[in-house]
Amino acid sequence: MNTYEALFLLRPDLEKEEEDGLLDFIQKEIAKQDGRLKGTQNLSKKPLAYPIRKYTEGLYYLVDFEAPANAIKPLRNTFKLNNSILRSLILKKGE
Repeated sequence: MNTYEALFLLRPDLEKEEEDGLLDFIQKEIAKQDGRLKGTQNLSKKPLAYPIRKYTEGLYYLVDFEAPANAIKPLRNTFKLNNSILRSLILKKGE
């Protein structure tokens, strides 16, 4: 299993319950791919350099997890299809 770091940019107009539900969704999707969540960090709401889907700011979350290498492509595709996630970036952490 490899260690990964994912940065999520979420819609800024999400209610707290929706935000928690979305983080739960992310955790379940990682678990579906035989991954394990190591930690989640809220990086707060920040302005965007340019508008994305007419939003000028977004909620940033940093998620650390372990998963097999073949799990990353399906995770990226799943996160792209969620309308509450404006952008996501998954990087493999160095050793």
